[in-house]
Amino acid sequence: MTFITSLLGGGWHWLAALAAVIAALGASYFGGKKVGAVKEKAKADVASAQKEAARVNDIARQQQKNREEAIRVETDNRNLDDAAARNKLQQSKYNQP
Repeated sequence: MTFITSLLGGGWHWLAALAAVIAALGASYFGGKKVGAVKEKAKADVASAQKEAARVNDIARQQQKNREEAIRVETDNRNLDDAAARNKLQQSKYNQP
């Protein structure tokens, strides 16, 4: 008990310094923990955005191929004369009974 009263009576500066050091360590620990969590979330968000961008890029590439194929088929059909167009329609797999 006399130790505590002597600390409070004459050595309270050391007690205040010790409390400040403990508070600084606690703030550093919890602040670092929060920063670490934010960094991990940012990494996860970046990875998710990269996956989404790759998926969108693949879809755009496939749509471009589909457009090119549609243009090619349309051009082929325009170049057919009436008899060839009629024959092509009659021979189509969609026209079979």
